[in-house]
Amino acid sequence: MKRKATIVSVAGSVLLILMLADCKGRNIGEEVRPVDWYESHPAERAEKLAECLADPATLDGTPNCVNASRAENNVKAKTKWGTESEGVRTTPPIPPITN
Repeated sequence: MKRKATIVSVAGSVLLILMLADCKGRNIGEEVRPVDWYESHPAERAEKLAECLADPATLDGTPNCVNASRAENNVKAKTKWGTESEGVRTTPPIPPITN
């Protein structure tokens, strides 16, 4: 019974260490910018996306990386596919092939 308790204790300690090690790259004090802020600040959006792509294992799931990525998608989608009157983004119709 003591052996089981020791194994459980060691396993719990290892799990705790792994969870804490995952937090090392997260910048807890960083201000979280909303998607619309990144949409209206293209230079900062590009900088944040470059930072996120440089270290995806650590930064990819952070709120600012997610928001910058969503803003990039929104900006590109508006210029390629959508119009203000549509209300939704749709793919453009494929024109018929004429020979």
